[in-house]
Amino acid sequence: MAERIALPGRLRVILPSILLGLGVIVGLYYGVDYWIYTTKHVVTDDARVKGLMVPVAPKVGGTVRALHVDEGSVVQKDDVLLEMYSTDYELQFEETQARVDMIAFQLKVLREEVKLDSIRARDQIAHARAEHAAKQSALAEERTALVIETEQVQNQLAEAEAALKEAESTVAEMQGQVRSAENNWERVSTLSDEGIVSATIREDAEDDLAQTEARLSAAQERVAQLQARLETALTLKKRIQLRRSRVQTLEAEVEAALVKVRLAETEGERSRIQEQINILEAQFKEAHAKRELAERNVGKTVLKSPLSGIISRKRVEEGQVVQKGQPVLVIGDPHDVWILANIKESYIRDVTVGKPVDIQVDAYPDHEFRGIVDTIGHAAISEFALFPPTGSFTKVEQRIPVQITVPNTNGLLKPGMMVEIGIVKD
Repeated sequence: MAERIALPGRLRVILPSILLGLGVIVGLYYGVDYWIYTTKHVVTDDARVKGLMVPVAPKVGGTVRALHVDEGSVVQKDDVLLEMYSTDYELQFEETQARVDMIAFQLKVLREEVKLDSIRARDQIAHARAEHAAKQSALAEERTALVIETEQVQNQLAEAEAALKEAESTVAEMQGQVRSAENNWERVSTLSDEGIVSATIREDAEDDLAQTEARLSAAQERVAQLQARLETALTLKKRIQLRRSRVQTLEAEVEAALVKVRLAETEGERSRIQEQINILEAQFKEAHAKRELAERNVGKTVLKSPLSGIISRKRVEEGQVVQKGQPVLVIGDPHDVWILANIKESYIRDVTVGKPVDIQVDAYPDHEFRGIVDTIGHAAISEFALFPPTGSFTKVEQRIPVQITVPNTNGLLKPGMMVEIGIVKD
């Protein structure tokens, strides 16, 4: 009986030792295996699944009329997510469209007026040019007539003055001949009375005196005629002065006509209506831009999906008033995921882009995931902290972010999952 009772007591001593020994053996096995793995891999559990998460916000504010999705809904790119009431934006569009139409009508009317003004301006310019040409022609004719008449009057005046001088010289000569004939007649008359000369000689002396007086009278008449001719020439000379004044007047009229031509041309180029058109064209561009904006705002009341994916978060309900830029939905692409691991700086030298990566996920312990190192960060994650460390310096090993691509065709990996990774060393 004593031996039967002692056997269980021994087992109670031996069994824990056996179990402890098996535990040590198993621990050594896995420990050695993990140590061998770490000699060939860079291992860390500071890693998590990241994914493309796009917040969706309306570009205009308003009240939600219809919500077409819920959390977990699968959407395709350009699917309608929600609709807002668009009445206010439609009224704004109609208002801007009416202003565009009004300005377009005003522009049409003013452009028609510009055409009429252009025709009137051309007529005015043509009339002014014709008047200027007529004045120039009259001025040329008057200048030509002035030159001709001046030459004629100068010739007539010179001829009259020369002839008058010659006639006056003839009169003076004839006066001397008359005095000589009178003296001769008086002498012959005295001698005839004394009976010294015959009556015939007396008659001849008397006839000679009469002829000489007749020639003197003719010469004096010639002087009178030439004086009248000279006075006429002097009168024509005064007419030349009047013609010169007329030429000066025509020159002034030609200059005035040229000024009218230039003024008409300037008015034709500078139209007040054209200035109004320029202002209206600027207003038309502004109104057209506002109309385009109003039209776009009408379209923006319908919110569409920017990508294909799953609605991860819903932050809006039908009837809710939302503001411009307010995030209302979050869309995630289940296929666009990656691993972001933070590697200690003492191990980053063993990490190379393109190296394979073993990935273990707590949610799927029996599933093996494989990835590849895509990028290695160029700064430690502490550089991007909102509140960088201050105060006394303490050396802390920093971590470098490493991005790892991993296929997720079956959608098992979800953003935010914690994973453990092993990156194959060089």
